Amino acid sequence: MKKMFSILLSTLLLLSPTTAFANSAQTYFQGITPTDVMVSGEEYPLLVHQSPIIVQHENLTFDIQEFPLEHYAEEADYLAYSGKVTAEYTFHNPADYDVRAKLAFPFGQTPDYGYSFNPDTDKRVYAPDAEKYDVLVDGKPIERRVRHTLFYRGEEFKLEKDLPRLMDSYLEDDFWNFDLPVTKYTWEISGIDAEFDAARLGFWWNGDASERKLLLMDQSGGNNSEEKLAVTRWVENGDEIELYVFGKPLEEELEWFSENGAEDTPFDYTLTPVSTETATYEDFVFADWEDNSTVLRHDWYNAVTQNLKNCEWDFGILNSFEYSGNLPADDLLRWYEYEIFIPAGGTIVNTVTAPIYPDANVRYEPPIYTYNYLLSPAKTWADFYAMSIVVRTPYYMTESSGDFSFQNGKDGYYLDYHGLPDGELTFTLSESAKPKAPGDFSVIGPVIMMASGVLIGVIAVKKLMKK
Repeated sequence: MKKMFSILLSTLLLLSPTTAFANSAQTYFQGITPTDVMVSGEEYPLLVHQSPIIVQHENLTFDIQEFPLEHYAEEADYLAYSGKVTAEYTFHNPADYDVRAKLAFPFGQTPDYGYSFNPDTDKRVYAPDAEKYDVLVDGKPIERRVRHTLFYRGEEFKLEKDLPRLMDSYLEDDFWNFDLPVTKYTWEISGIDAEFDAARLGFWWNGDASERKLLLMDQSGGNNSEEKLAVTRWVENGDEIELYVFGKPLEEELEWFSENGAEDTPFDYTLTPVSTETATYEDFVFADWEDNSTVLRHDWYNAVTQNLKNCEWDFGILNSFEYSGNLPADDLLRWYEYEIFIPAGGTIVNTVTAPIYPDANVRYEPPIYTYNYLLSPAKTWADFYAMSIVVRTPYYMTESSGDFSFQNGKDGYYLDYHGLPDGELTFTLSESAKPKAPGDFSVIGPVIMMASGVLIGVIAVKKLMKK
């Protein structure tokens, strides 16, 4: 029996400030060719064969009976929010071999109002909205688990970036590893004259990034000069300056400097060592992991490590105002992971439902809520026969994009297509048919958004068994 593996993508993308849902897309294939020869690409093993899967029909249903609140006092009220989107795919396998598929369905980050604070620990507690809906095959719930990958709020989903982050093992790196030494240096600053109301402290660095990397907490800026890099932070008397050194500990004192932010002039100060603490990188990464036990251990490690790698500057300086901390739960994309089986010549219906947290422009009266759906990625399937879109809502659809002319129905709006429509879908809902717009956007400023980036999609790793 010869085997080959493939990867398919179906994305529904919700991003701030422009909410976007994206349709199914086949992307690339990995595994063994029918001749048992591995064909390697620069980043992934690639196959020259296309997946046989056909989308006979997609039912896309937005069920929006309410808009989310800007704040929920109780977790139960947040979990009771009913806004959801359902993507129902009728997949057909016309080949003469079975297809066993491992799917990953990214369904978004936790919205700003999806957590509360534990008064005892002063840490965030995230509501379990990931458990609200099942993944179905032919109407029956199947086993699934929740996965997490690093995904910054507001960034654009890109297959070549986000798919490799979904790994079943720990991220391997030439520098970052479990046993990497981590040294935390703490100083206290004092003696700053009261007249300096914009005091800034920093140090110059031009070390070897392969030996150590430095993370100055609460960093405010940095610049290059004479083949060195300066990193700075605002300070007041009594502030504790924390510096993490990953790799070899410091071998000599740092080259500190001070400046008044308003005039760029130095000031007198005293920097007193408070403590030097040592640990391993494993200790550092998992310091807060127990409070987020819904995240798999290797998913957590990979997200923290990728986060640090992303914010590295020259000479091994890690930019702390781009670093989201050792608790990147706000910057975690959540995925449903599950398996399906399609026999040779067979057809299945795969249904995935997820909550949706739309962006809101609250400067309108009443506010408007925008939903986008990217259809073009679905062109990468072997074929796409038909699509139906339903927006079940009591609200008014105030506008929609391009040629998407929705028809009014008894419980909302609908349209049908043969094949895959051209262009992307955008529609806006409001409690009023004609919400009043703010007078001058250039004066008022940017749109106010209620929800941060959410990504929804399907990525499948298929095992094709040749008969």
